[in-house]
Amino acid sequence: MTRDEREALSQRICNFYINSSNNSVKTTSGRPYKISDEQLNGLVKSVNNRCVLSQRKLGRRFWVHHSTISRTLRKRTSVVIRKRRKAPKMNSKDQENRARKNCGKMYPATMLVAMFFYSTNPVTSPSNIKFQKRKIFEPKLMIWMAMSSKGVSDVYIHRSKQAVLQTTYLKECINKGLLPFIEKYHHNGNYLFWPDLASAHCSNLVKERLHEKNVPLVVRQDNPPNVPQARSIETVWALLERKVYENNWEAKNLHTSHDIHSSGYLK
Repeated sequence: MTRDEREALSQRICNFYINSSNNSVKTTSGRPYKISDEQLNGLVKSVNNRCVLSQRKLGRRFWVHHSTISRTLRKRTSVVIRKRRKAPKMNSKDQENRARKNCGKMYPATMLVAMFFYSTNPVTSPSNIKFQKRKIFEPKLMIWMAMSSKGVSDVYIHRSKQAVLQTTYLKECINKGLLPFIEKYHHNGNYLFWPDLASAHCSNLVKERLHEKNVPLVVRQDNPPNVPQARSIETVWALLERKVYENNWEAKNLHTSHDIHSSGYLK
């Protein structure tokens, strides 16, 4: 650029600022917003006091990239992504009202969680948005089976809120699962039963039954914890769990949930 061209450009810039000095907009350049002001109002209404929102879906709705949604909310609105707090799920409305009354002002301060919601003002956000209610003991399905180089035993599926009781483990897993499996594939006695360290598996009731049936096992004091690389059944559970949860699958209720729980391995 020559000296005359530079001086002409400088003069044009000076003239622009002089002519636009009384206008509200002071910028000289910049790309237009991909989301207009009218669309911006709709975007704010769509996300305000909402949780479990996908910015990718919002991007497809407004025909923009999801990063544009994030940048627009951050720079052009007062919408802030906030953490939800955990609250116990009450069995009845009366129970929830009593908890709120007895705790007083401490009620919302005792909740913790790591989910998120969008809001321009958290004070006015509904409680069902700010808090994620969950039961203290969530129901779950537990799966048990024994395996060896010969095959796999019958699978036992247990529905429970807590760990399996020793009586249930003895009846459903040992008597109905393990012993028939041993009788079918390992009647020659050339095996060793290696359970995990769950309390029910190491109870005296279970050990007495195994001793009665002459089942050799790895006792608790000789049973090393945290060695999945040495237990083939752990590899099986890991492969099954990876298959179940691939593509970010998530259980929505008890009918689609499970808790993989390994128990027996025969060497």
